Amino acid sequence: MCASKYAKSGATPFGIAATWGISVALAVYATRAISGAHLNPAVTAALVATGKAPADEAPWYVGAQVVGGFVAGLANYATFSAGIAALEASEGIVRGTAASAATFNGGFGMVPTKALMGAAGAFAAEVWMTSALVFLIFAATDAEAGSVTDAAAPALIGAAVAMLIGTFGPVTGAGMNPARDLGPRLVTALTGWGAAAATSWWVYTLGPLAGALIGASAYQALTDPS
Repeated sequence: MCASKYAKSGATPFGIAATWGISVALAVYATRAISGAHLNPAVTAALVATGKAPADEAPWYVGAQVVGGFVAGLANYATFSAGIAALEASEGIVRGTAASAATFNGGFGMVPTKALMGAAGAFAAEVWMTSALVFLIFAATDAEAGSVTDAAAPALIGAAVAMLIGTFGPVTGAGMNPARDLGPRLVTALTGWGAAAATSWWVYTLGPLAGALIGASAYQALTDPS
């Protein structure tokens, strides 16, 4: 997103979605043997709520996820700060004003596409897409069902992420992960955007958390033989 927005990489919406999906698949392959691939606070919450992960470990996972997003945001800011400044200059946007949310949108935190829906609609969309994602994660990792091999699960999870971003990215940014939004959003709060950095933050935290619980509950209810 930063490369596209600030460096004019020419990445298409499909290319961005595919890049996200590949990144998630690789991250799951890299970390599942270490931590169970807890990369998303919403997924962690769903695993705890369904008894698949211990509650006392959840704060550590969530803290690590948000810190990871923050560190990645810092790296991106250091890389693309000149491009951000050039975008602000070309658009006549003053950092820190309400309008400046447009300059960090997508590359760091996210805000809904106002032409399509407001904050309430974006919240509902985040609930919907995250419920679909978590349903598919539970399906791909259900060893008892046996419909997916262990080796294929991370790739299929990445494919699900790419599919959902390809659909909802132009609408809300397709957050589905509070850490992906909160971590980079904190970077913008510290680098001049101030209060503007909080624009619509709740959509991308509460929406995915609610959606994850719904998706996990739905999968369990539909697959429970009793």
